[in-house]
Amino acid sequence: MDRKKFAVVVLLVAVIVAATVSVARRTWSELAVPTFSVDRKITKIDMKSLEAFTETASDWENKYSHDAIGRCRNPRTGEYTMVDAGGQPLSLPQLSTAPLPETDPGKKELRTAARKEGLYNLLVISIDTCRADHLKCYGYNADTSPHLDQLAREGVLFENLTAAASWTVPSHMSMFTSLYPSVHGVQTFRDALGEGVPTLAQCLADSGYVTAAFVTGPMLNRCFGFNRGFQSYDDFTANPSFVQRGGIHNVVTSPIITDLATQWLRKHSQESFFLFLHYWDCHDDYTPPAPFNRKFDPDYKGKEHGRYIFYRQDDIVAHISAMDLAHMEALYDGGIAYTDENIGKVLQALQDLRLSEKTLVIVLSDHGEAFLEHGKILHGNSLYEEALHVPLIMRLPGVIPAGKRVAGNVSHIDLMPTALGLLGQACPSPVQGIDLSPMILSDKPVPDRLIYSELAAFHYDLRAIRWGNRKLMGATATIASAQLEELAGSREKVIAGADLKRDCPEAALRAFVEGPPSIPKANAAKANEADEDLLRRIKSLGYTQ
Repeated sequence: MDRKKFAVVVLLVAVIVAATVSVARRTWSELAVPTFSVDRKITKIDMKSLEAFTETASDWENKYSHDAIGRCRNPRTGEYTMVDAGGQPLSLPQLSTAPLPETDPGKKELRTAARKEGLYNLLVISIDTCRADHLKCYGYNADTSPHLDQLAREGVLFENLTAAASWTVPSHMSMFTSLYPSVHGVQTFRDALGEGVPTLAQCLADSGYVTAAFVTGPMLNRCFGFNRGFQSYDDFTANPSFVQRGGIHNVVTSPIITDLATQWLRKHSQESFFLFLHYWDCHDDYTPPAPFNRKFDPDYKGKEHGRYIFYRQDDIVAHISAMDLAHMEALYDGGIAYTDENIGKVLQALQDLRLSEKTLVIVLSDHGEAFLEHGKILHGNSLYEEALHVPLIMRLPGVIPAGKRVAGNVSHIDLMPTALGLLGQACPSPVQGIDLSPMILSDKPVPDRLIYSELAAFHYDLRAIRWGNRKLMGATATIASAQLEELAGSREKVIAGADLKRDCPEAALRAFVEGPPSIPKANAAKANEADEDLLRRIKSLGYTQ
């Protein structure tokens, strides 16, 4: 056989083998569920050109063998249905823990009455790990946030929100309880919210609202008490099959949250609702899908890929070049832009369902992220401003003035009383936050007060006290460790030669030493019910206790 004939035979064999493999890969879902067209490249899998992180359905099945998760799209309705490794549709209760049972038979009637009363809805969106100074509406030089920028133009933007902590669990618990971390007591992975502490969701559920949450990542697992007051709490990304082998760091989850949220909104559009959404894709690893992975540094030719940041952090801190660090930030910005795009879809769903005019939308973040501003990267390891200065935007057409900016210092603990105030609902007592609605609806300034931030995990014991444009920060063991700083947005500088007794109010010094005032029974945190597998998976994300 001459060379030309041999080459033709080889080519034909290669084509046949490729076709056979292609058909075999389709059996996972396209052949198993013929009534659905399958979105085979779904997050990690959903974006068509996510290069190293894009897998076919067959690859996904092989990697997560016993309980793989995929999505099928109904071409007629456009809705997604979750499917298992065999291609069989999963209902949401199968995918995550089933919705909490309705314990009060009168709640359904109460919700119907709430809608008849014309109550405003509430949508709270938390963007995990989003720095305020990386959003265009906060002065950033890159176009990372067009939808959030528009939301700010239509509502109010708070220029100085200080996070209650520099990592996810305590910050979110402060949002929902209006208590500082040392007061609600959920400061480590071994803690859970104590009995009797009311939450935002609980208050609204008791007032007749239907309440639901779609969250990502094991840090918002229900074992910490985050599900309190939610009739449906979907923490599906804490599912073992979803986070094996470091899963949540490598999976793009925003489209799933967006799809679940829009489906839920369509179903509950005629009820008064509180919906909480938690987006994760700004969090490390920095692996946004194309085109967002090259959007902010398209000409980069280096080797920084944004993966395994926690495990490489010592090497990054010691050796990363300015060019590679800039690219790492560009990848982080890509995650913000990708999340912003998904939030835009949820906001558009509100518009399409004619819910925008009667829904209070609140967007904020739990903490920021460091990029060597103070010799550190990531978060949960300091109380510097890059970890604490986060966005807060609210919109309620016809109630909140459009384009307003509020300069005073506010905290995560203000979310609950402010949301309840704008909705006309009573706030439980006692809480530590304040209702900001009078400052939103008038020219009244935010009262100056001491704002606390705390970090009591990962072998740290740090506290920061903010007032005006100054901050006292250090280890809680001794005032001698504290440093006084002058603040400007997400930047700060140590005041050299400061005399703390001379330059700090006595109340700030006392607050630094003593911490936030306690509230009886509020900090009776209990041991959570997290199993060792969940704790192992949390540690696989780079969190060590």
